[in-house]
Amino acid sequence: MFGYVKPCKPEMKIKEFDTYKAVYCGLCKRLGKVYGPFARLTLSYDFTFLAMVSSGLSSEFGGFRVERCIYNPMKKKACLVPCHDLTFSASAAMVMLYYKLKDNYEDGGVKEKLQTICLMPFAKSARKKAMREYPHLEELVKKCMDSQYQVEHSDTLSIDRAAEPTASALSGICEMLSEDPVQKKVLSRLGYLLGRYVYFIDALDDLEEDIKTGSYNIFYKKFQAQGQAEDLSSMHAYARETLNLTVGQIAAAYELLDLRRYKPILDNIIYLGLHESLNQVLLKKTADQPACKEPVQDRNI
Repeated sequence: MFGYVKPCKPEMKIKEFDTYKAVYCGLCKRLGKVYGPFARLTLSYDFTFLAMVSSGLSSEFGGFRVERCIYNPMKKKACLVPCHDLTFSASAAMVMLYYKLKDNYEDGGVKEKLQTICLMPFAKSARKKAMREYPHLEELVKKCMDSQYQVEHSDTLSIDRAAEPTASALSGICEMLSEDPVQKKVLSRLGYLLGRYVYFIDALDDLEEDIKTGSYNIFYKKFQAQGQAEDLSSMHAYARETLNLTVGQIAAAYELLDLRRYKPILDNIIYLGLHESLNQVLLKKTADQPACKEPVQDRNI
């Protein structure tokens, strides 16, 4: 996950945004407590979303408490109290970080390789600790990353096959957020679709850079095979259509969750935030693209 699953802040009420920040800060503190201060630098919106869904489904809730921020010790902030939801999200972040760095080293340039060499000792240590707590999580991500490597070194032109490993990884991770059989099925579907969204929007975001460096990109590969390698505008339009369809499917799966808390915030992320992330990516490519448009359906949050 790469920071695309986030709220649409202009459309979020102040109280709801404060609650979101409390979960965000709680995850930051949990990362530091369990995996060390450096782990805080891996904090992202995506794993905050994961923690919020997990906590939103849980029958247990410890509430919030006010603590000082390590980056601004003079200021106190509300934080979600330490809990399994935060620990699991922090562990998932560490496992994903390790394999993301490994992928960057194998496919990146000199700069990426040097960065990976510097970060890998920390990533290996954090991964081993996460493996002890959640061995199935490590097995799941490793299997999916191996599959991703095979896909990217194949001749496939299928966007579905290209996104399958990432989708399967997030499907398995989300499925672990509940013990209820019905909710596990819903979470599996939701995670699968979120994985497709993350894969496609990352490919769109990196499109021009991947073309420049010769890195794998399913959108470019597909259009190149059709003799349209120079038609960037059509690639953007195709990617946008694919992502909008995926967001609609995400919303349908999300509605089946039996949430106990955070629903207005999660509604904001699903119905507005995912579209805003897409529009922000497109804004970098087409300056006149507005943000926070085209929600799946009108929501009063």
